[in-house]
Amino acid sequence: MFFAWMLVTALSAAPDCPDWTPDRARAELATLDANLRAWDLAYHRDGVSPVDDSIYDQARTREAAWRACFPDAAAAPADPLDGARGTVESPVAQTGLAKVADQDAVQAWMNARRGQDFWAQPKIDGVAVTVSYVNGYLALAVSRGNGERGEDWTAKARRIDAVPKHIEGAPAHMVLQGELYWRIGGHVQADQGGVNARSKVAGAMARAALDGATARSIGWFVWDWPDGPARIEDRLAGLARFGFADPQAYSLRVADAGDVARQRDAWFHAALPFASDGIVIRQSLRAPASQWRAKPPAWAIAWKYPPAKALARVVAVDFSIGRTGRVTPIVHVEPVRLDDHEIRRVSLGSLARWKALDIRPGDEISIVLAGLTIPRFESVVRRAATRVAVEMPDSREAAPSQ
Repeated sequence: MFFAWMLVTALSAAPDCPDWTPDRARAELATLDANLRAWDLAYHRDGVSPVDDSIYDQARTREAAWRACFPDAAAAPADPLDGARGTVESPVAQTGLAKVADQDAVQAWMNARRGQDFWAQPKIDGVAVTVSYVNGYLALAVSRGNGERGEDWTAKARRIDAVPKHIEGAPAHMVLQGELYWRIGGHVQADQGGVNARSKVAGAMARAALDGATARSIGWFVWDWPDGPARIEDRLAGLARFGFADPQAYSLRVADAGDVARQRDAWFHAALPFASDGIVIRQSLRAPASQWRAKPPAWAIAWKYPPAKALARVVAVDFSIGRTGRVTPIVHVEPVRLDDHEIRRVSLGSLARWKALDIRPGDEISIVLAGLTIPRFESVVRRAATRVAVEMPDSREAAPSQ
């Protein structure tokens, strides 16, 4: 979930800078940083995703925006991978991916690489692993960790059928990188969403041992052969010869951002054997593995699917009183977009629910679309550092008229 992908552009338009004093800005940024650190640690240490991936991405975007608004208000942000455990050096650095927000950004990236061929793959929603083979035999499997050092997953990889224990005809030394994913038959991302697939794999790999049933539920999509041929088409053909058919089957040549957009939409609505959260665009030629570093490379980007949930900052809470005296709390938020809807408020349904949730201005909540049209409160994501009082309706005003 919490990879060190660079936030090239926000998933949604960043709001104006908050009207805060320097002390308030320091407090709010410190609180947000603490939340992000806790989420990172839970994922990397325990294999648990406390918040949805899209909500996490939006929180990271908000942090960057607030830091731009208040550059002197807080210390430098922590690396999202600081909490990643790892004592084993990866044979090749795990690079992560930079993200872009829209078709124009994809086209600009492609325009800057004229003369290159481009290929698209689905962005598998799983956990990354680097696997090394010596004389064709699986010798080492390393988690992503901080990109340079990770956990030793060799014993667990040997239990996963999708990870070959022997590759006939392989070079004397062969390194493969890919995504361990949860097998899901006929999964349609547009209809079913992520179904917690990444967390299932992360949780399984975080356990001390991997049982047989769980191991059989995990697939492996090899998305690169770092020490393989220079051109992607040659790498794909070679991987297919070694028994990895999926990379070639799910890699398509694209001419421009229009092709990318069409294929992104096609995979979003297609029945696939895994959950995916976007599309990856790669240039055919890329740097040799010896030059890879634990940071997003220049030769590949990701364009994620539209978020299914919006992170919304509460600006006010008021109360609607019906003819019978029923009080309905209404939460007003900074405008956010889901699909083609701009959302400015959401109902909590009952006064009792609001009291239990204790939502106040400055808090951040998750909103989804019910029936694809009606905004619905889902959860409180994080609390504001400064709690603002909310005036309750007078009980006499809420009483029904006689």
